[in-house]
Amino acid sequence: MKSRVKLSDLVPFIAFVVLFVFFSIGTKGKMLSSYSLKMLIEQSILTIISGCGVLFVVAQGSIDLTVGVNVALSGVVAMHVAHVTGQGWLMVPVALAVGLAMGLFNGFIVSKCHVPSFTLSIAMLIGVRGVVNFIQTKIGVEYVPQSMLFMTSSAFRIGAFFVIAIIMAYLFEFTKLGRYSRAIGENETTARFVGVPVDRMKIAVFALSGLMAGFGALFSMATVGGTTQTMGVFLEMKVAMGVFFGGVLVTGGSSAKFYKIILGALSITIIVYGLSLMGMSDSHISQSVEGGLLLVILFLTILANRKKTRLEVLHDGPHDVPKSPDAPQAPEAPQA
Repeated sequence: MKSRVKLSDLVPFIAFVVLFVFFSIGTKGKMLSSYSLKMLIEQSILTIISGCGVLFVVAQGSIDLTVGVNVALSGVVAMHVAHVTGQGWLMVPVALAVGLAMGLFNGFIVSKCHVPSFTLSIAMLIGVRGVVNFIQTKIGVEYVPQSMLFMTSSAFRIGAFFVIAIIMAYLFEFTKLGRYSRAIGENETTARFVGVPVDRMKIAVFALSGLMAGFGALFSMATVGGTTQTMGVFLEMKVAMGVFFGGVLVTGGSSAKFYKIILGALSITIIVYGLSLMGMSDSHISQSVEGGLLLVILFLTILANRKKTRLEVLHDGPHDVPKSPDAPQAPEAPQA
């Protein structure tokens, strides 16, 4: 029986452990305090929640870089609606609806208009950020309504995070949406040939990514107590780094695993928070370390995947290649 554990799947675990041990020693144990561990989880929540939906998109070999501006747009619109109507609870459905609508739009353009996801993401990233800035200039910063302040407690946010993460993990690992997404990433043409509804799956995962951006907006507002002028800025980069730092290849496919977004996001947070505890919180130092380690992780992941493929070819040889029934058969050896 073949082992299901692959070297490429162990890379994010190894990277996470090495980083945690390194910064635990470098901070003289400060990283191990209950306060630091709580901060690591809280500072990773937004990246993980937003990245859950993006993981489905990346599994198909696409990318969604609109998650940051989607979080900002969903949050700003939802908070303003809640204040204008005087109904604080409306911020929840409005944020989810705006995020979902933007995700559906992205999915439709990518699947039906055949626009590359990267090109669309860049265009939306620039255009929607302008819209968000215009809205915030007009209405200013707004705060979470009194009736919804329970969302700002750490207990509520962490509890809601675990519930959402469990549901998303189940969707990715045990449903057709996750399996089909990985199949599309492996080979879209083959997926179409065997009956996978590729276009519908693309729309579905972009919609899911948008919905999770809506949840991200709620978590962001709950964390800071309202909207900010920098809401969602560079979040798309943190999410992308979390996905790829976790060992998911840009081509998606079987390299996409749900635990990788969690490990990747936690690893990024450990770097930023650990450098801060060591007195090296300058952004250029943090960015340089993150970029360098990301290159190392991607190199090791690609190397491990190539080694796995090479071993499978050597082991299985031509036996895995089906022969056509019309192919000429080799003549039998003459009987003695």
